[in-house]
Amino acid sequence: MIYRYLLTLIILLCAINAQASDLVLERGWVEDPSGTMTLAEAKQAKESPLATKLFSKGYSQSAFWLRLRIEPSLIGDPSVQQLIVRIRPPYQDQIWIYDPLATKDTVRVTGDYYDWADDEYRSLNLNFVIPVGTEPRDIWFRIKASVSTLTFIEVMTPEQVRAADRKQEIITMLFLSALFVCFGWAVLTRINRTDKLLSFYLIRETVVIVYALAILGYLRIFSSGWLPPAWIDQLTNLIAFTFITTLIWFDWQLIREFKPNRWIARMHGSLVLFFPIAVVLMLMGKTNEAARLSSLVVAAYMLLAISSVVSTQAWKQARHAPQEEQPICSKAFLVLIYGLAISIAFLHRLPIMGASSGNDLFFYFNLVYPLLTSITLMFLIQKRLYRLSQNQQEKSRRLALVEIEVAQERAQREEQANFLKMLAHEMKTPLSVVRMAVGGTSLPTKTHEVVERAVTDMDSIIERLLQVERLEDERIDIQLQDIDLLEMVNSLCLSIPEGERIHRHAQGELSLQSDPQLVRVILSNLLENALKYSPPASPVMMTLTGDLTKVRIEVENTVGSAGFPDPQQVFSKYYRSALAHQRTGSGLGLYLVQSLVKLLGGSVSYEAKAQGARFMLDIPAQK
Repeated sequence: MIYRYLLTLIILLCAINAQASDLVLERGWVEDPSGTMTLAEAKQAKESPLATKLFSKGYSQSAFWLRLRIEPSLIGDPSVQQLIVRIRPPYQDQIWIYDPLATKDTVRVTGDYYDWADDEYRSLNLNFVIPVGTEPRDIWFRIKASVSTLTFIEVMTPEQVRAADRKQEIITMLFLSALFVCFGWAVLTRINRTDKLLSFYLIRETVVIVYALAILGYLRIFSSGWLPPAWIDQLTNLIAFTFITTLIWFDWQLIREFKPNRWIARMHGSLVLFFPIAVVLMLMGKTNEAARLSSLVVAAYMLLAISSVVSTQAWKQARHAPQEEQPICSKAFLVLIYGLAISIAFLHRLPIMGASSGNDLFFYFNLVYPLLTSITLMFLIQKRLYRLSQNQQEKSRRLALVEIEVAQERAQREEQANFLKMLAHEMKTPLSVVRMAVGGTSLPTKTHEVVERAVTDMDSIIERLLQVERLEDERIDIQLQDIDLLEMVNSLCLSIPEGERIHRHAQGELSLQSDPQLVRVILSNLLENALKYSPPASPVMMTLTGDLTKVRIEVENTVGSAGFPDPQQVFSKYYRSALAHQRTGSGLGLYLVQSLVKLLGGSVSYEAKAQGARFMLDIPAQK
């Protein structure tokens, strides 16, 4: 579709270029560096021939005189009484005409310094109406521009001009309709979707349309009668500077998506600083200098833009990434599009800078560049948005699956927790009965100890399950009391099995204000863990130190057959090392220790020593 549209425009452009020749036999020009030369002086000055219809002298501040010799006999239709001088582009400042057949006292001038309603023949272009005459004659034009001196003058019959204008209007309407399609697509898409690059594209298309209206002559027509004509020239220059800055800014944002070289990208982006400088120069009355600066900036922009595209690394970085994370187009395509667009822009800038001459197709290079880039960028952004939408849908699908899995896992955990709660509560009474029954029988001492130990282990597991239940249901209320830590430790060592293996060393202030029940649970779990997983009859070292701010408790034991625990999982719920399953246990003891210590505002850590394991516990002296 895009190629058909561009092909249609190219065919129409060729049709315009192939229209009937004008009535000019020869052309010449004279430079007026001082800008004060009269017509008589211009006729006497040395004249240079002009081989083409396009006259371009770049950003020269001189005035120029153009001579066109017309031949009425070429018309071939005796009914034609008038001819039209057709001048393009329509944004030229001032053009005076001097026709030997005109009234000598009449000053005839056109340009964007003058109201469109005052034109002798109204169209998108600048025009003069002259009589046909009977003999060949020389018509002189004086041209004075504040920016680039660039003009294309033809002398044609009214019928030829109307035909040429209709073709020109078809081209401009097709061009503008394509831009408005891009703009409308951006507006509708932006309403339904928020995307930074899409917003930038919408701003770009707005500026491109305003610029197109200005350079095609519509701004001069629309402003006729209500805006002072002298403002049109300055407004057109300001729009042109805004257009250049917007293209630089948007391309910088777009190319950044493809990871260009950082320093080239920075230099590219810094070119937008041209705009405030150009505005200041305009306000100082130095429009010509601002226009010269714009040409230098455009040249730097073309070089840096293509360099940025060539330096992009997005494809290399995403070489092994999934398809949805790949760049939206190939690097070759990006280089091709920017290379083509910049080549067209370069060809358009050459006559403006006075570096080359050409024919009237030159004017349409300025249309092809924004049209090509607008349509191409629309398709690129649409593809990018489609991919973002697909990625978002995929993320939403994965999130939905995760939420379902989480809900299922939560339900499963709740079911397991309810089962464990029921089991813990229901096992309490049978264990009490077993303990009473064992105590009332005359079993051998060793058998009695084994049974008592098994019952104690089972009771300990159930007690931990109940404690975890209360902890996770947030049903633990902290009851602060004064605690003599050494007394509590001594009491625990007497109550727990094999407590005589615990060697205690105390130093400093060992009193604290905390919850005695929770502290007792913490200490008992820590000590039972050390006794259980150390070799039989080996000592367990317990060190207590304290001051006015905290109490530190260190428990160290030699590692038994269960080996060292995993430092990353030692405090995880239900964690037990592979060899620890030789002994009865729940994997909840150290989890309870860490959870309850945090509840009291303290901390616990684990350290593997050469032959043993050390747990270090800090509890605030006051909660």
